[in-house]
Amino acid sequence: MEQELETLFEAQKLESMIMEGEQKLLQAPRRLKQMEDELGAVREKIEREKEIIEELEKERRKKEKELEVEKDKIKKLEVRLYDVKTNKEYQALLKEIESAKEANDRTEEDVLVLMDKVEDLKKDFEGSTVQLKKLEKESEIERVAIEKETRSMDEVIAKLTTERDNLLSVVSENLRTIYGILREKRGGVAVTNVKHGVCLGCNMNIPPQLFIEVTKNKQLIQCPSCNRILFFREND
Repeated sequence: MEQELETLFEAQKLESMIMEGEQKLLQAPRRLKQMEDELGAVREKIEREKEIIEELEKERRKKEKELEVEKDKIKKLEVRLYDVKTNKEYQALLKEIESAKEANDRTEEDVLVLMDKVEDLKKDFEGSTVQLKKLEKESEIERVAIEKETRSMDEVIAKLTTERDNLLSVVSENLRTIYGILREKRGGVAVTNVKHGVCLGCNMNIPPQLFIEVTKNKQLIQCPSCNRILFFREND
């Protein structure tokens, strides 16, 4: 029995390594998705910045056309000054010219503000583009590494599974059945060590007399709390 229990204990070690490998395999798609999400967020940011720049540029061109119209209007008004007959008409025309110049000044200010905004946004756009290229390069390197790691992990898991199955094949059918049931019910951990009277599977104390029996490794003993198979090894 001691040999069989030790074999189960070693099989459990392999089982834990298999589960660890499987967890890494599950994490691989998450890591890839996270990278794609980050890339997608930067691409969306760049697209928004591009759209805003185009909209502001469109508004600036519109204002510049308005500015040309206003300047042309002022020139025509100034020419009319030479044709007025009365002081009243002259004063009214001066007031209209002043009003047109004020409108012109406001439009020029609007154009300058738009130009500043576009310049700032273009800097952000260029920064985002550089960030995207860097992130794309890093993501590609990471993707290749993940794919390589996944292939390697598949091979490791296959090898560990074969070793585990070989170990389990030499124990009795009854023990294999108990091991299989516990493995399914206890998160893949069917066999556990005992230290200082504590089951390392559930961290619950076991009765002193039962602990003494467990340390002998002479019979199948299961934890009263979690029902896992108990095996004692001093330095493990």
